[in-house]
Amino acid sequence: MISVQTVVDRINAVLDAENSDRYLFEQDHRPAINSSVEWLVSVFNRAFADRKLTEENLKDLVRTVVFQTNSFSRVFFNEADMGYKIWSVMRIMPEATVYPTNATITPVASPEISLFRDDLTFVRSKHSAKRFTFEEWDENVDNVFEAGNERISAAFKSYAFLAFSNYGSTSYNAGGSEVEIRPEWNNQFVGATFLKYPTPVQLITDNIEFPETLLDLVYMKAANFISFKQGDQTNLYGVTKADVDSLIQLMV
Repeated sequence: MISVQTVVDRINAVLDAENSDRYLFEQDHRPAINSSVEWLVSVFNRAFADRKLTEENLKDLVRTVVFQTNSFSRVFFNEADMGYKIWSVMRIMPEATVYPTNATITPVASPEISLFRDDLTFVRSKHSAKRFTFEEWDENVDNVFEAGNERISAAFKSYAFLAFSNYGSTSYNAGGSEVEIRPEWNNQFVGATFLKYPTPVQLITDNIEFPETLLDLVYMKAANFISFKQGDQTNLYGVTKADVDSLIQLMV
């Protein structure tokens, strides 16, 4: 992780503001650092899309947890219960073995309710569900050569999951957008691995949940945001190929 204090010190140095009150943490440093983190998230997203980096490069943000599916083989990732926002879903693992081994399914008030099981730890699974698009989901339901088909069962079955969708109606309130798993895995345990979204900086004693190798990118971009705020004609810019290339050089 990266110390916020270190980033502030670097920003002050590059802006020639050491030992001065020209820039304040609450008004200047904190908003600029959080903007820098948001910008880096965008750079990572582009690098992931171009397959130039993998999510494993962000080990401080990787979480593996256990959910209990609802009666429709769906899961609502309740960020309020989890305590963090989800950046990206890395894998979904049906037929999960969990610890403690004597864990049981918790009764719920309505069949559409799934649960985040913070009392359980994921141990292993023989299955990792393949991600399908909306177009693929219905087309492949009877295709024995594709994951998630409903034709092959028992030892030869393979799972798939459909990206987030809100299925809410007046008679169905799961809490928000859900992922769906096929073949059906109703009212059972499933493992899920995510990238959590970096927690916004609040205090100068906080840490930024990025590898220390990204310190230079974080503080330089934060300094860029402060310079823009101060009106020195510095231009804000979007994610460019050069940004992605710089990130890759630091991560590999």
